[in-house]
Amino acid sequence: MSEEINKEILKELKALNDKLESLNNERKKGLSTVGKFVALFLGFGLVGPLVAYIVIPLIIKLFN
Repeated sequence: MSEEINKEILKELKALNDKLESLNNERKKGLSTVGKFVALFLGFGLVGPLVAYIVIPLIIKLFN
């Protein structure tokens, strides 16, 4: 009976380990396609104009 319980526990632990490995592999893939588009939009839509209208004129004023 103890042997049966140990085998069942081992089987469940292997199943949990496989599930954790699959979740970990999904996480390592990086950004999804939607995430990439959001990052692209934020880069061109927010950071670009911020640099163009605030930082560059500030640098020009410092060197004049």
